[in-house]
Amino acid sequence: MARKPATELSPLELEIMNIIWDLGECTSAQVIDEYNKIRPLANTTIRTVLSNIRKKGYVDVAPSVKPRIRFRARVSKQEVTRRNMKQMISSMFSGSPRDAIVFLLKEENIDDQEMNEIRKMIEAAAEDTDA
Repeated sequence: MARKPATELSPLELEIMNIIWDLGECTSAQVIDEYNKIRPLANTTIRTVLSNIRKKGYVDVAPSVKPRIRFRARVSKQEVTRRNMKQMISSMFSGSPRDAIVFLLKEENIDDQEMNEIRKMIEAAAEDTDA
């Protein structure tokens, strides 16, 4: 993936990027179809958002012999998630991942299966740091 963009995504831009990440290489018509399954939004608005996230450096136009423009992500979902999580932890939890995790454990309804999976992940992470 390319150099990370400096400008953050708005909530709507992030919704559109999630669709692009899910679809992979796609046309604006495909993005519009998928977005309208979530909620209706004018085609022109979605195309404007696509243009904006392209200008911000999150998507590229993919080379194609087909007549329609095809978009593809320049930045991975993991990179955007990492940056957003770091920013949220910094601004909402004074930079403490522990406080963020405690908040989620208290505020979210986590069932027994999910809790067991979380325990296993914590144990695996602890083993990785011990090695």
